Amino acid sequence: MDIQTPAISLGGVDVSNVIDTRRLSRFQIGVFVLCGLVIMIDGFDVQSIAYVAPVLTEAFHIERAMLGPVFSAGLVGTVLGALLIAPLAERIGRKIALIGCIALFGVCSLLTTLAADLEQLMIVRLVGGLGLGGATPIAVALGAEFSPQRSRATIVMLIYCGYAIGAAGGGLISAYLLQILTWHAVFVLGAVLPLLLLIAVWLWLPESITYLAYRGTRNDLIAAYARRIDSTVEIDPTGVLEVEDKAIGFPVAQLFAGGRTPRTLWLWLMFVTNILSLYFMISWFPTLATTAGVDVSSALVAASLIQVGSIVGTLTLAALARRFDTFVVMSIGYMGGTVALLLIAMAGSSVAYLMVVAFIAGFFVIGTQTGANAVSSLVYPPSIRATGVGWALGIGRLGAIAGPYVGGVLIALHWSSRDLFMVATVPTAIAAISAVIISKLVRRAGGHL
Repeated sequence: MDIQTPAISLGGVDVSNVIDTRRLSRFQIGVFVLCGLVIMIDGFDVQSIAYVAPVLTEAFHIERAMLGPVFSAGLVGTVLGALLIAPLAERIGRKIALIGCIALFGVCSLLTTLAADLEQLMIVRLVGGLGLGGATPIAVALGAEFSPQRSRATIVMLIYCGYAIGAAGGGLISAYLLQILTWHAVFVLGAVLPLLLLIAVWLWLPESITYLAYRGTRNDLIAAYARRIDSTVEIDPTGVLEVEDKAIGFPVAQLFAGGRTPRTLWLWLMFVTNILSLYFMISWFPTLATTAGVDVSSALVAASLIQVGSIVGTLTLAALARRFDTFVVMSIGYMGGTVALLLIAMAGSSVAYLMVVAFIAGFFVIGTQTGANAVSSLVYPPSIRATGVGWALGIGRLGAIAGPYVGGVLIALHWSSRDLFMVATVPTAIAAISAVIISKLVRRAGGHL
């Protein structure tokens, strides 16, 4: 997908061209690492409640089905964060908005350890979800902005691998902590890590060049960032600033301007359907595995393998996307996810089989969705990129809310694990069809934003 980057010129120097044509600098790599760490901690925090779910049922003396609203409460927060904070970042600055998000979900993770009942747990997860929901699209947008056009899709996919690394590492760490400590330790760690990252982001993460250009008051920072990308660039911060494609009006409305309505709607459908199956799978997988007779530690290791598979899947997709139509590749990936969920439906108490199918499911279901998250940053211009990613994730997470909740309802109705995962194959098939349609729409538009 060949997407042209709107030009930002300062003092006669095309800053966008500097990003697109120079070799990657240490400065840019540092941006990518910080953005990846933000998403990594996001992955750890979002999954932490699923990892401790089997233990929480005993700690709070509740039935498994009662955890469904707790799962959904955090996801409601992420939806609101993505829909509200991401557009706000376009106006107040992406860096300051990201710092606020990290602080919010770090503090709420710590407060989770003080929850005395399910109601308090739901409230804390809801508020913390606001930070999580806002942080991810902002980090993705910043990573995309500092990436050269030739490798932007691959770099953003690699950044988003941080989510799977955080979730997979969180599973292994949670399995260990639950053996030697209480469930509270998982959330203490989930608070310490983001608060440490907060310091690094404050010190070393740059502000969005697009935001600075549209604001027009910190040309010195734009010049400094250009020189850190290429020290040989001679740029006058007092020179004339020229910006192409400045969005006019409310950022969300721009998602439907300029002929973007069809791709926006199909993108949302693709997100919501696959994310529904994805969150159903990762939320209930450990609990359903233990119900089938697998011990808690093995179930958590298998859940971690889902995330390991997603990393491999994302890397594979990133390689294929450089050679083939990205959305066609994703469609094939979604169909692979449908097959993987069918394989999970046939799983029993065999730990070895469970490990293998968990890896395959992560490879296709989550790996393909990670690719979709990355591609969503490429189908909108920089001026509304955080908003575009945020709303795609926010609308998609409506499926994330429904997935765990529907799972809880069906479990309460005594549905078998086989039937539950059979039903989960339908949304992934719809996502595959949506990806094919988006591919046709983008080709018809000639790749223009």
